[in-house]
Amino acid sequence: MSDGRRPMNLYERALERFGRSSAGLWFVTRVAPRVDPTLLRLSGGRVSSVYPIPVMLLTTIGAKSGQPRQLPLLYATDGDSLIVIASNYGRPGHPAWYRNLTANPTVEVLAGKRSGTYTAVEVTDPAERATAWDRALDVYAGYGDYEIRAAHRTIPVIRLVRA
Repeated sequence: MSDGRRPMNLYERALERFGRSSAGLWFVTRVAPRVDPTLLRLSGGRVSSVYPIPVMLLTTIGAKSGQPRQLPLLYATDGDSLIVIASNYGRPGHPAWYRNLTANPTVEVLAGKRSGTYTAVEVTDPAERATAWDRALDVYAGYGDYEIRAAHRTIPVIRLVRA
């Protein structure tokens, strides 16, 4: 492909096009967070509502509450590490899970064979961030849309390193 992304099949292209639409945004903010935790638990982290796009069930510890918090997140891989993007769909502030990670960087991931305990590290080196961002865009080009919407803030890129 001319934009350097991995080739996608027809289903993946349609899924991504839907995800970048207003109906898709509604689905990923209202429906998927309610359905995916159950799908991911039942399938051992292999199947979500947007299969085959990689989605994990991330368990963090609440920054204020100290209680476990679970949420489904898209992820990209980089060797043994996982890359997650704290885009918050391009909204003005960082998502709550990002604040949880900065307070308590040890997390649990349910993502098939990649499941396990990880440590979260924000990617701040510009070259490393650019590489990780490109990997995330390869999984979901909509992150580029979120970056435009969130022009007033730098979207955090997080590397999850297996503990």
